[in-house]
Amino acid sequence: MRGPEEWTYEDLAACMSARIAEDRERNASQLAALGAAEERLDEKQRGLEELERRIFCIADGVHDVVELNVGGQLMSTTRAVLCSAEGSLLAGMFSGNFDGGLKRDRADRIFLDVDPALFARVLSHLRLRRIASPEFPAPLPQVPEDLRVEYDMMIRYFGLENFMYGDSGSRGNIFQRLAELCHVSQGKLQTHGLLQVVLSSTGGVTAPYHEEVLSKDGFHEVSLENSYGAHLNTITIKFLKHVVRVEAMEMRAKVADVASHMSNQWTFRHGVESASMQFAFSRLEPCTGRLEVDFGPDLVDEVQWSFLGDFCLEHIILYGRVVPQ
Repeated sequence: MRGPEEWTYEDLAACMSARIAEDRERNASQLAALGAAEERLDEKQRGLEELERRIFCIADGVHDVVELNVGGQLMSTTRAVLCSAEGSLLAGMFSGNFDGGLKRDRADRIFLDVDPALFARVLSHLRLRRIASPEFPAPLPQVPEDLRVEYDMMIRYFGLENFMYGDSGSRGNIFQRLAELCHVSQGKLQTHGLLQVVLSSTGGVTAPYHEEVLSKDGFHEVSLENSYGAHLNTITIKFLKHVVRVEAMEMRAKVADVASHMSNQWTFRHGVESASMQFAFSRLEPCTGRLEVDFGPDLVDEVQWSFLGDFCLEHIILYGRVVPQ
C-alpha cells in the first residue's frame, strides 16, 4: 500500500471527502441527540407546569364545606377560604387535587397536626379577608408573646407570610418603606399621622420639624437635640398604623457639636426589650454606619433611645420589617 507521500491529488481529494462525510454524519448524530435532549427537557417542563397547575388550581367544589381535625379540635370552613391565599402551601393542600394524599382521622376528617388555637386565629383572618374592604381591612391575628415563635413558624410552613403581611414585611429602611406604602413624603410621616417623634426635652429644631430627621437625607447643620445639660435624654418614636421589627440602625451626629454634645452610649428599647449600645462619635466619624440589633421576631409599635448625656442627631435610619396593624 502506498504511503501518504505517494498519494496523488485524486487520493487526497477522496480522503478529504471521506473525512468530511464522517464529520457530517457525526454532526448529524450529535444534533439528533441534542434535539432529543431538548425534547426531554421540554417534556419535563410541561410536566412541572402541569403539576404546578394542579397544585394551585382549585378544583370543582370550591364552596364545599371542609371538615377539619386541627390538633384534636374540630373546625369547619369552606374550601374557598382555605384556598384564598393563592400560591400558598395551604391553598395547594386544599385545592381538591390532592385530597387523597392528606392525613385523615377515623371519621375521615382532614387532620392538621398544628396548634388549634393558633390555626383558629389564622382561619378567622382568612374568613375576614373575604369580606374586608380598603376602608375596613381584616385585622391581623393577635398572638400572645409566648406563642409568637410557634405562630411565625406555622405561618411560614403554610406559605402565608406574604399573603397576610404583604411586601411590607420585607426588610429595608423602615421610614422609606412607610413612605412608599402610604404614598407620602418620607420627611412628613408625622404630619400624615403615621408616627410620632417625642423628645424628653428640645433644644434644637422645633417640634413640628422633628420628623425630618427621618427623611431620606435628614438635617444639615441643624439637628434633633435635647436641651443641653438635661438628663436622662430620650427620643421616642410611636408607630400609629404599623408595627415594626428593628434589625439595625444608623445615626449621624451634627459635626459642629459632636465633640461636646453627642453621647457615645445609649440604650435602645424595642417594645419591652432593650439593648445597650455605643459608638465613638467624632468629627472624623460622625456617622455610626449600620449597627445590628437582635430582638427576635416580635413586632412592636414603639421604640426609644435613652442617652446618658446630650444628643445632636442630623439623621436617623431604622432597618427592619414593617407590617400594617
